[in-house]
Amino acid sequence: MNTNTKPLIKRSHHIIRAEDGDICIGEIPGVSKIIVAPPDWVKEVLEKLDGTRTVPRIAKELGHQGVEVTEDDLTGFIATLHEMNLLEDNAYFSSALTSEEVERYDRQMLQFSLMDKGHVHSQVYQERLKSSTVVMFGMGGWGTWCSLLLALAGIGKLRLVDGDDVELSNINRQVLYTTSDVGKEKVIAAKERIYEYNPNVKVETFCEFAAPDPKQISKLLEGVDFIVLAWASLGYYRKHTPEEMIHTLAKERGIPVMELGGDPLEISIGPLFLNDGSHKSFEDVKQSARQTYYSKKANIEKFQRARLKHDFLDGDRTVNAWQSAPSLSAMAGLACDQIVKCITGYDRPAVVGKRIYLSMQTLNKREEIVFEHE
Repeated sequence: MNTNTKPLIKRSHHIIRAEDGDICIGEIPGVSKIIVAPPDWVKEVLEKLDGTRTVPRIAKELGHQGVEVTEDDLTGFIATLHEMNLLEDNAYFSSALTSEEVERYDRQMLQFSLMDKGHVHSQVYQERLKSSTVVMFGMGGWGTWCSLLLALAGIGKLRLVDGDDVELSNINRQVLYTTSDVGKEKVIAAKERIYEYNPNVKVETFCEFAAPDPKQISKLLEGVDFIVLAWASLGYYRKHTPEEMIHTLAKERGIPVMELGGDPLEISIGPLFLNDGSHKSFEDVKQSARQTYYSKKANIEKFQRARLKHDFLDGDRTVNAWQSAPSLSAMAGLACDQIVKCITGYDRPAVVGKRIYLSMQTLNKREEIVFEHE
């Protein structure tokens, strides 16, 4: 271990000593470790692993205290803790994060440190968020909640795409708008609100509706690291849709795509397309998705097909989708958790190739495999 390292027991872990003397570092199964019948010097060493001392300094202090431990035992013990992924180097300095950002994101960096699948300093995961650009297609209920959560998490840049204006009926659920925003372009109102929550996030606005136009979509995806489709993805069932074009260009450019959807009765998260060559593409799974969408019962299937064709007899009545904030916030929270995992690598996203449904009436969960992925 580098003698300039200042080893720190991760601040996401308590060090707990049981009555019989055994010691447990951490409290979460799978990431915590138990030390059975440790020698007396272990307690003294653990208390000094606070990130303020180098290993030689720890050895010197132990010697002054009369603690009997060999240099080999000390360095071997600290090396073992490092191999167990229980340590961080407190000498690490991020050139990408300001001191304000380090304090702002402290609690979530503890979460990154806890799981730490990449075996890097927790600030590295935050740096990955800061260096990333996410494009949000749709700034309604789904898109506003996702944009807010990603801004709070410290994404570097958000690109907001929507051609709509704020209406009073949006205010009950579209979290980035207030009554004073009615009549404003949604993307402009959202940008203003995001800056209030986190001025570190850069926001780009495109007041336009996405169309199945390769030139337009290519422009919107330029320099993007992640795509969120915050609308009902009908590209599986219809031809020449914006999402179909988005998926096509995303595959060509290797940009991950997250889908989500739902209403107050049922929400869905995924699938996540990594578009890294490790799985089937959107085009590959589209046909099978169409086959599973339609009911095997003829009297239901005929209405599903009519619904997709907008074959309505509503007359002059205004019929809209039912929506409210609780289901939207839950859906966005689950989706953004997966997005952050995908971008940072601190943990593995669970919805690659999967669509997870959660009933808002019973809280029962069901899972649909859209494509296989290891």
